[in-house]
Amino acid sequence: MHDTDLIHERFLARVKENPDAVALVDGDRSTSYAELDRLSATAEKTLRALGVGPGRVVALLLPPSTELVIAVLAVLRCGAAYAALDVAWPPERLRQIAELLDGQLAIANDPSAAFSGRLVTIAEDGALDADVDASPPAIAPQDGRGAMIFFTSGSTGAPKPVLSPHSGTTRLFDPCTFGRFDETTVMAQVSALPWDAFAWELWGPLVNGGTCVLLRERPLTPVALRELVHRHGVNTLLLSTALFHLIVEEDVRAFAGLRVVYTGGEKLSGKHAGEFLAALPDLPLVNSYGPVESTVISSTHRVRPCDVDGDVPIGVTVARTRNVIMLDGRQCADGETGELCIAGDGLAIGYLGDDELTATKFVVLPVDGQPTRLYRTGDLASVGPDGILRFHGRMDRQVKVRGHRIEPAGVEQVAEGVAGVRRAAVVPVRDDNGNVTALALFHISEDEEALRAALRAALPAYSVPDHVIAVTEFPLSSNGKVDKSALLRAHEARLSRATLVVAAGGTVDEIVAAEAGSLLGQASIDPSASLFALGATSLDAVRLCARLSTRLDRYIPVSALLRAPTVRDLAQWLAGRSAPRASGTSGSGTPLTASQHSFLLSHLISGDDTANFCVQNWVLDGTPQVDALRAAVQDVHRRHGYLSARYTSGERTLLVASDTPAEFVEITGGQADLDAALYTPFDLAKGLVWRAVLAQENETSRFGIAVHHIAFDGWSQHLLTADLGLAYAARCANSEPGFPQPVPGPTATFDMLTGLAEAADLDAQRSYWANALRGLPAMNWPAPGRAGELPRVVEHPVALAGIDESARAKETSRLAVLLAAVSEAVTACTGRSDFGVGVPVNRRGTEELQRPIGCLIDTVCVRVGADPKLAVRDALANSDVSFAEVVRLSKPARSARHPLYQVIVAVQDSPAPALRLSGCDTRIGRQHEIPWTRTEFVVELFVTDGARLRFTHDPAVLDDDLVTELIHQVRERLDAHRWE
Repeated sequence: MHDTDLIHERFLARVKENPDAVALVDGDRSTSYAELDRLSATAEKTLRALGVGPGRVVALLLPPSTELVIAVLAVLRCGAAYAALDVAWPPERLRQIAELLDGQLAIANDPSAAFSGRLVTIAEDGALDADVDASPPAIAPQDGRGAMIFFTSGSTGAPKPVLSPHSGTTRLFDPCTFGRFDETTVMAQVSALPWDAFAWELWGPLVNGGTCVLLRERPLTPVALRELVHRHGVNTLLLSTALFHLIVEEDVRAFAGLRVVYTGGEKLSGKHAGEFLAALPDLPLVNSYGPVESTVISSTHRVRPCDVDGDVPIGVTVARTRNVIMLDGRQCADGETGELCIAGDGLAIGYLGDDELTATKFVVLPVDGQPTRLYRTGDLASVGPDGILRFHGRMDRQVKVRGHRIEPAGVEQVAEGVAGVRRAAVVPVRDDNGNVTALALFHISEDEEALRAALRAALPAYSVPDHVIAVTEFPLSSNGKVDKSALLRAHEARLSRATLVVAAGGTVDEIVAAEAGSLLGQASIDPSASLFALGATSLDAVRLCARLSTRLDRYIPVSALLRAPTVRDLAQWLAGRSAPRASGTSGSGTPLTASQHSFLLSHLISGDDTANFCVQNWVLDGTPQVDALRAAVQDVHRRHGYLSARYTSGERTLLVASDTPAEFVEITGGQADLDAALYTPFDLAKGLVWRAVLAQENETSRFGIAVHHIAFDGWSQHLLTADLGLAYAARCANSEPGFPQPVPGPTATFDMLTGLAEAADLDAQRSYWANALRGLPAMNWPAPGRAGELPRVVEHPVALAGIDESARAKETSRLAVLLAAVSEAVTACTGRSDFGVGVPVNRRGTEELQRPIGCLIDTVCVRVGADPKLAVRDALANSDVSFAEVVRLSKPARSARHPLYQVIVAVQDSPAPALRLSGCDTRIGRQHEIPWTRTEFVVELFVTDGARLRFTHDPAVLDDDLVTELIHQVRERLDAHRWE
């Protein structure tokens, strides 16, 4: 093997050519080629000291991150192979993989990661926390060709590790026959890490001098795709076929601005490809094909308009590869269908630790008279005289569902291993295109709930059957085998009700099912299943109501979904409502919401309410164009009515449009000077609501934004940074910014908020609140002792997958799981079991309401009880009544403390803000505390840009020992996934 085939050698060549070029973008962190080289070399030294070298495999239990890429490069530089695992996989699956890898070394950023082998942790600087004196395990030597391991057929409980060589990846670009990969390539890494597409997304840019942009929030949404293009300049994208279909359906224009779109993994729908080409005729769409055993792809096809009326071809062979159609040991003629076999430098070395399976699937057969090593794909295909390959299905039962290869026999094996299950059969459910959209598991068993629980525990989420159906017997075919077609026919009515109907029109039931399925990325939805049991989050609930409001032209409050969380129940609720959406009002001013009124009152009383400032700041690497930045700030100011408004209080409390420009301040100084300028009081009555400050000292620039909470919330953060970056790029080019969508003004926004409230049953909700919180006692903390040593804000990483699994098992939300942990912790530390917890809610229940920067939030009070799931559900189902009115209805005792609650629990799942200024690299500066006015203990779960818990406390009320124990108790419960 030549050095030119080694992935890391090609990367090092790019380092020498352009060391300062950006190799990685990870949120707000950018890493140059030289820095990535240095960091991976640091990790390499420790790995070599641990005995890592040719023939060894290092497992990586890391999320998509800079640390992951550092670890990958370090492993390759040692001559070893890496296996990137999914940290969300069940512990049993990780245990099996550890056994397959002979308990070799694993790298994680969580020292408690579920892996039975040797575990070391990695820091941001590439340093590994490891005892280098430990002896590495002895394993069979290899020749060092292996670069990476992927796992296939993993639904069986016996995942097969495929060892791929360096040449499997580098041959794709030697030369690249299917696209442009060079120093201008900016490719997003959006695929699952154990999938071989990860190699394409990572090394495609890095061995060619381009940039790889890592995505933490998955799956990719149209909104996130637009942000990737506008903020990071992403121009190259690879999507699984299922995800490509979803984005085409939801927002095909989200692809605009890309240079090329690749898709693969399943049969490409001609209908979706046609819609893509019609909307973006000049944007190349490339259909790709290739099994893991031939590293990523073996053929590609640029889709043409003439392809979309039939089966879209899988194309022509890529470099250093050969596709051969074989039948009965001979090569097929043009147009003849046979088994597709692959040869060339992309072939895997084999299945790690399974010589028998390797010999079965990798065979030597004569091709053009020469003995040739081939991989038998099991796929049926043909090739025409034009050399273009066409796919005709599978030879065996193996199917792909939503981009994942699954063996139904393996799922059956897991099911039949559950106590009380006598028989089980898995049948694929197909759509009109022949794609497998779901799996139906038919069973004869004593306890269906136990079966469902066992399937969730043992299988990856993507291979858990969509339908679990009890039968009394299994029909047999004439040859004595189970007649699976008969099983499907017998339950056709049930399955057809659960199968999506994605259409422009349709019944209310079909529309709700289509939108819910699209949102959750599921091709079929059981109409009687809770959407939260299917994986919906609280943010998903907002998005679903927003989409349905647009589709059905009526207001749908989120509380309606919480009261009716199934497709069937929500459709029934909608059938009884026909209120049209408000068309808007006019007048000289807009009334304030209850939250805005509260912030204005606080401002008027104190005059210096900097505690209500929302602040962001960045360090800029590069010299910004000051005039362009100043103009961009004013562009954003004029675009968003809540920013360019005066907030007045007289006979009526109103928001009035203002022509006062936004403050743009230039100063000389460092971080302290920037903070002082940002925290200068505002004059809301004069329209001074926000400011931008540029501080320059020597060759360092810092940029900050401060906005009064009356015009801003957590959701607004990513809106402001996205609009500012777009406007700045336009002003640098001496042009007007072309913002993507209009933003409703304050009056239209207030009308929509009013319409949502009126669509809810406010009388019933008021009745609920009049009783639910009556007599709620105030929280009495233990008397303060040692105080003042802990920082007011403490953060810790958290395993989000465990929280999500607990939420799915309980058919509830992340919020309920978090609130359960916090309430149990508070009870354990204080002995109090009856208290209130504040939960922030946003008021963005339509698509239009998701566009404006503004304060569209409120709070509900959850009275902690025996069942946190029910407590959260009931509170949120009655959340259309403003908190101010809830306080009046519940009549708490007057106090200087916050009424009703002294604890806040929040799930922060808004898109992560990222500021992109052309010509400058930006990174987050000093973190500023989120304003939690008069709240004594706050626990937040951040799910984007690295899952973490943030604890905020009032040091005048809670002493250090109590805070330390509260944090310990919350983390312990979440880490154990407890629900008591």
